[in-house]
Amino acid sequence: MLEKKQIKIYSLLISISLFSPSVLFSSEPFHNIQGFYGERAAGLGGAFTAIADDPSGAYYNPAGLGFTYNDRISISASNFKDVKRSYINIDTPGQIYNQTHQGFDPNFIGLLKNFDRWKFAFSIVNTYNYSYNRVDQVNYPLISPTINSTRNYTKERYNQLLVGPSAAYLLSDKLSLGATLYYVNDTKEVSRTQFQQFSDLSYVMRSYVDNRRTSAIMPVLGIQYQPIQKLSLGMSYRRTFVTGGNRLYNEVYADSTRRPGTSAIDFIEGTGDGASAIEAGVLNQRPKLTTSIPQTSELRFGVAFFPTSRFLASFDMIHTTGYKSRRNQDEISSFGRRVTYTINDTEVRELTRVSTTNFAAGMEYYLTDTFSVLSGIYTNEPNTKPISWTESAVDLYLQNTYGNQVQANSGDSSVIYKVARSGTNPRNEYSRNKGLSLGFSWVTSKSSISVTYIREVGYGNSRIDPNSLAQSFEYSAHSIYLMVSSRN
Repeated sequence: MLEKKQIKIYSLLISISLFSPSVLFSSEPFHNIQGFYGERAAGLGGAFTAIADDPSGAYYNPAGLGFTYNDRISISASNFKDVKRSYINIDTPGQIYNQTHQGFDPNFIGLLKNFDRWKFAFSIVNTYNYSYNRVDQVNYPLISPTINSTRNYTKERYNQLLVGPSAAYLLSDKLSLGATLYYVNDTKEVSRTQFQQFSDLSYVMRSYVDNRRTSAIMPVLGIQYQPIQKLSLGMSYRRTFVTGGNRLYNEVYADSTRRPGTSAIDFIEGTGDGASAIEAGVLNQRPKLTTSIPQTSELRFGVAFFPTSRFLASFDMIHTTGYKSRRNQDEISSFGRRVTYTINDTEVRELTRVSTTNFAAGMEYYLTDTFSVLSGIYTNEPNTKPISWTESAVDLYLQNTYGNQVQANSGDSSVIYKVARSGTNPRNEYSRNKGLSLGFSWVTSKSSISVTYIREVGYGNSRIDPNSLAQSFEYSAHSIYLMVSSRN
């Protein structure tokens, strides 16, 4: 009987970990390049820092606005993105879990006004907007024979919006300085319900909501220099400064095998000020929830070459710094006279970022005076740590043998030191991506319209189940940008 109960508990842990949002999905992307914004940047694969001569220059390099000579309105009104993440060989060979997203959103709106040497702009940038609405049902899973069925309903949304003004000043015919100040609104909205029935007809049900909103400012400083007519050099620097945020987490968990009373249902609630839980009758004071986003910096350096009036080539290097935050995350639990103090690792792992250096190269060629072809290639390195099969095997051994913790008891008091498991790291995906772009643009003296196709693929490893070994991972994304602008 005890062995059957242990198998049931183990099966439940596997299922919950597989469908937990902190494991499958992250409120922050796993890569620093989330898309392209503006009329020509997408076609050039993002290699736009040394050009930046349309309203999207406010994002890439505001100094490039200094070399514009017309008032402009630029709108990327239609951006369709189709993303597929494939987790391969989960628990058994050949078993694949696919995570998909399809979105059709505006991703850039920009206005530019010219006052001789001064240029002013205002832009709205939707850096990412991911939505998942999914219903899963698994009957009699092979990995857990004690489970009859599992039903999951998931609704998730992650969004980041930048809004702000820009200004550029043309110091000379060759040198321009510029700055943008963005207000950042970053949100996470997750709701999920899981119902699971076992072979003995007992069941568990879990339902929760996790909402976060973070505000920040992001200044962007830029410089652009054209030493000769056919060459342009550009550089920009940005940094995120969090100014505020809030978060609310609420969870209810019910187990039919528990006796009626105070321990029958678990309640977990938390905010940015604190969190607490009642689990199986035990009162647990948890660490406060994270309301921030990583405060990283980004440095862009670009070169553009114009050998003829019809052809240009550009190259960008984009370096994004890493980030790590630490704070006290210890817990205190009490049951009657018994008190337990748990010491946890101080690293806030959902905010941890690894530095990346990416490269982009693009070209534009005018087949006629009004029609051009653009193409580009780029890299998109992961901002997560590498995930190895060996590390996951060691993690599982330590967890099964020692429980990844050390405990000391004295009377009714206990102190537990927990070692952070690699399997429970929410930054659980590592994929080295590469992309290419192909665009077509039709331009007149008063307006322009362009269509660009982006293809991005990547391969690596992931670990979406902390009770299993690491698995192979594949990333595939298609994007189509439709951009329209007008000139005065």
